[in-house]
Amino acid sequence: DKLGPDHIDVANSYNNLGSFYQNNGEYNKAIGYYEKSLKIRLDKLGPDHIDVADSYNNLGSFYQYKEEYNKAIEYHEKSLKIKLDKLGPDHISVATSYNNLGSAYQSKGEYNKAIEYHKKSLKIKLDKLGPDHIHVATLYNNLALVYCSKKEYDKAMEFGKKALDLKLKKLDSNHPDVGNTYD
Repeated sequence: DKLGPDHIDVANSYNNLGSFYQNNGEYNKAIGYYEKSLKIRLDKLGPDHIDVADSYNNLGSFYQYKEEYNKAIEYHEKSLKIKLDKLGPDHISVATSYNNLGSAYQSKGEYNKAIEYHKKSLKIKLDKLGPDHIHVATLYNNLALVYCSKKEYDKAMEFGKKALDLKLKKLDSNHPDVGNTYD
């Protein structure tokens, strides 16, 4: 049995190829596969399907990496809207979207918006994963970086220390994430 070029499994494969090419630095190929995947998903699943949100998220991350922050934010907001509608405001996937938006706004230099989104993500992850989860440490670190960019060094140190303490508790002291937190 052939699936045909517009089958949803083909869209999933295109999405995976997009990620593969992006991770290998072949950005022109990556964007082509992400767009093919999105087109099939929109056609077959409709504009409000969670897989469409996944495509928007990947495109947002792609444009973030390419330093096209307005496009990144646009796609991350589309992804977030679908996730909020389909999964509810407290879903861990919503927290990921908030974090992605926080990172995009930080890169764009809009630090207050970055803090707002990172704190929304942190609240969900604390509620869903607990205070000792490594993803919580990542968010503490993200907040430390934003506060450092704002030159609010006391707050940066506060969140940086929380990140480091949690990483030291959860990871081997030689783990690269521990060293990155010292930076």
